[in-house]
Amino acid sequence: MNFVRMGYNPVMGTIIDLSTPLQKKSSAEEEFSRSRFDTEIIHLQNYDNFYSLMDRLQQWDASGEDCHRLLLLWPARGKILESPLDFSRMRSWAKQNHYEIALVIPGDKIKREIAAEEGVSAFESIKEAEEKDWKSFENSIPITEEHQRLRNLIILKENVEKTQHTRSSFGISICSFLLTIAVLLGVCYAILPQARVVITPYLTRKSINMTIWTDDRLDIPTIAGGIPTEERVYELYLSAEVPASGVVQTVPGVAVGEILVQNSCSRIVSSPAGVLVGTDEDFESGVNFITLEDISLPPDTQKTVRIEAVNGGESGNLNAGRILFAEYPESLCWNITQIQPTHGGTSGTYKSPNENDLEKARKQIESQIPEAAYMALENDPDGHDLLPLGDAVVTAVKSINYSPEMGFAADMLNVRESLEVTYKTIRKSDMEMIVEGQASRMNIQAVSFTGYEILSEPKEKNGLLTWDVRADYLVYEPQSNEEALQIMLRGKTLEQADSILKTLDHVKSSKITLFPSILKRMPLTAQNIKVIIYPAVEVEKEK
Repeated sequence: MNFVRMGYNPVMGTIIDLSTPLQKKSSAEEEFSRSRFDTEIIHLQNYDNFYSLMDRLQQWDASGEDCHRLLLLWPARGKILESPLDFSRMRSWAKQNHYEIALVIPGDKIKREIAAEEGVSAFESIKEAEEKDWKSFENSIPITEEHQRLRNLIILKENVEKTQHTRSSFGISICSFLLTIAVLLGVCYAILPQARVVITPYLTRKSINMTIWTDDRLDIPTIAGGIPTEERVYELYLSAEVPASGVVQTVPGVAVGEILVQNSCSRIVSSPAGVLVGTDEDFESGVNFITLEDISLPPDTQKTVRIEAVNGGESGNLNAGRILFAEYPESLCWNITQIQPTHGGTSGTYKSPNENDLEKARKQIESQIPEAAYMALENDPDGHDLLPLGDAVVTAVKSINYSPEMGFAADMLNVRESLEVTYKTIRKSDMEMIVEGQASRMNIQAVSFTGYEILSEPKEKNGLLTWDVRADYLVYEPQSNEEALQIMLRGKTLEQADSILKTLDHVKSSKITLFPSILKRMPLTAQNIKVIIYPAVEVEKEK
């Protein structure tokens, strides 16, 4: 707790610091001390509480000082007396020890009302405490006649001093007035007129060439133009189909078919399977077949019977109507009709894939790798941001499957391969970041970056892959910046400034607003010219 104890000099009414080194007092405290004579002003701190306050009041009482009027200055965020009971207890102490106590509580009307309800005077300021009477406690010490006499003497002295000050200050006031007018005129010249210049400039295209390189050891792009590489691994599933060029020998195929047998006799005709039928009646020069099922036909009935060639080969493939004769004795009652051609007879020589066919199929698959790998790169979640460095490289053949197996009859060979390919890539965003950054390194004040073009394929240089790149920017003319325009218009009148802006080829439109407008003939000062550059909407002025 930090109290400032003040003593009173009854002659001049001066407040004297009794607990700390002598400090300069405020004018309000000086006035209050003169008018209240023996009033002690105590400054309270934010960290004080009721108990520390009462402790200091008891120390003051024990010190033997004659002053019995205490004015407590409440701190801005003080929480010294939290409840009405605290105010009542302080009032009881003052009454018991014959003190008059008042509080100055600025900005807290509620606290002042609580104090007033408990019989303690509370004021907004020291001036208010000076002008108003304090609530008196029973047994408190009243102001003596000597004190009242001293108060009257001090008030009389102050009135005399005010009269003398009024006479001597008239001449000083005239000088101060003239000086103030001169200062105001100077300030007006410095700050007026205010000019607001709004221009819409043309933009100019500018291109720069640069070299960008990449290195596997980089993790992030570098200011010097380096870009890290990334490896992307993809698994491809490719297939190819080629005609079989080999042959394989097997047992000739046997032709099969059907004949229609009709019973032309008046009795039932029956015969077991295996009846010989053919194209010639002597069964030696023609092509012969045997029936594959038993026959039992009532008169004037017919039945379709399956047949099979006696010998294998393509000769068994007969057109319809060729088989007419039967060797079985009961065949005199048979009428034979071949409705459909027979089929299935083969020579026993078939096409079959060989190693050459397999090699052809693998070469076809190899030719598919670049396109398939690029499609895999395009379908990558980051594919839109990846730029390949050359073609994909096959790093592994995981499996090869083909059908049919070698030596089996087939007209075509189907081959399927599972391959692992690796792309070495860089990110387009990294390249764009480098290209944009290079503009500032080359002192190009770009308004916007419009894009870039890779001028060459990656080429190796000093162990690194490098590209030649052209970057395109839109920039303002050098005179389109705020500082240049301020210098250009400095010292010019409104009319002159407007004429200068209209002669500039790089300015599409301009407008000057002056405040106040009546000062349009006064030269503009650079610091009072505010330039606003609107975004350009056109590129270069038409020639």
